[in-house]
Amino acid sequence: MENNRSFSFRPFILMTALILFLAFCMDTTAETLRKPQYMFFLLSVFIVLFTFRRMVYITEPALILLCGIIFRTSYILYTAIWTRQHDVIDFGTGEGHAGYIEYIYNNLSLPSGDPREKWAFFQPPLHHILAGLWMRFCAHFQLAYRQVQENVQLLTLFYICSVTILTFFICREIKLKEWGVRTALLIVCFHPALTIMSGSINNDALSLVLAALAVYLVILWYASPSYKLIILLALAIGLSMMAKLSGGTVAPAVAALFLLKLIKDKQNIRRYILQYLVFGIIVFPLGIWWEIRNMIKYDMPFNYIPPVGEQLNVSMAARLFDLRIHSVFPAMISNGDAYDEYNVFVSLFKTSLFDDANLSLESHSITLFAVILFVMALILAVISLIATVLIVFDRKGKYEMAFEHKLLFGILYLSLLGSYLSFALGSDNYSAMNFRYIALIITVEAVFLGIFADAVKDRHHLRFRLFAAIVYGFAAASASTYIMLGFAR
Repeated sequence: MENNRSFSFRPFILMTALILFLAFCMDTTAETLRKPQYMFFLLSVFIVLFTFRRMVYITEPALILLCGIIFRTSYILYTAIWTRQHDVIDFGTGEGHAGYIEYIYNNLSLPSGDPREKWAFFQPPLHHILAGLWMRFCAHFQLAYRQVQENVQLLTLFYICSVTILTFFICREIKLKEWGVRTALLIVCFHPALTIMSGSINNDALSLVLAALAVYLVILWYASPSYKLIILLALAIGLSMMAKLSGGTVAPAVAALFLLKLIKDKQNIRRYILQYLVFGIIVFPLGIWWEIRNMIKYDMPFNYIPPVGEQLNVSMAARLFDLRIHSVFPAMISNGDAYDEYNVFVSLFKTSLFDDANLSLESHSITLFAVILFVMALILAVISLIATVLIVFDRKGKYEMAFEHKLLFGILYLSLLGSYLSFALGSDNYSAMNFRYIALIITVEAVFLGIFADAVKDRHHLRFRLFAAIVYGFAAASASTYIMLGFAR
């Protein structure tokens, strides 16, 4: 990773090289890390790094990013396209995200007919278009169809690893220092929710990376407003919504920076108004054309969401205040539990670590690491909440964060949390409480924790050492849990 503060395409180019190598030089259809080819692939990587360690300068952030990429690569190598998925169903069924992608792969066109007639076809099509074309490209080189299917996970791997890379660039733009960058990257590179999303072939990952790109671009735009940046920003938000409508949750935070710029630079109001018009002309057609099309052609409600998942037959008070925890894993009747997890905060936390899965059913040896992960994550969640409040409302300058960045990340935090609670509590479906609907908050909280870490003056104080141990412990427990899962078959 380069030392200067400019953006670089190099990590994305290297990621592309990795994706092409995995797609065409590896067997991605296996469902275990026990295969020799995976072991020798990783061994080869480490031999190359060791050999060139003195010839190529690798910074600590680059090393953390590399470890995160290898970790998530191992996850998608042992995770089948029907494992730990949401609304995917399977290829060959004609329904679900897999059926949606396969339709475009076979027909090179969007599905015909009312999107509500087939499961998941109501979703905006950007991810499915890209995945269908990617499958066509892979099939052109005569890969086995099963491999072509599994290669769709390489797209989501690319998207999620790009989220971690963009988080690094965001950290540099808001001037995080050594410990701040280290803390933020350890969290985003090893967060279980992003690991699971790297293997999930629905549209969440693409929407997330484009939303993260929008956050980075609006920071750049505020520092140096230009038509180029505002066009790129509009494309990022519009395309994020074209992948999944909830990509628009970044809009309130972006609008806040637009308004702040108008207030602070009144001499150039006309310039900004023109830029905002260009922004609107791009973002609205891109972001909502699919919903408008379906309203006109099929009378489908604008924000249509079908009834899905297990129904929760409990009171609102229980969903808010009943905090009983019988296991670190989400409680689900389908996993043999007495009930489906119903407390919105408990469900949010548990699904951020394990999605809907009880990993102990796959291997009892994972349980200890899962418990450690649960404890480390819970402590970090409490610290991050405290840090967020302290930083946003800091008036004494203890925390080095510019006001515009506090405004951006503070409103983004509230927007994401408000959108999540509205959706989760407005539905009686268990699946509406899944953490994936709020995954961008990982980057937000990683930034706040990074600012919090940088503010500590005495690195040798016991409290800071405990904080550092928790951050490292979280990353190590997450990696251990999900790498062991790959050997559990």
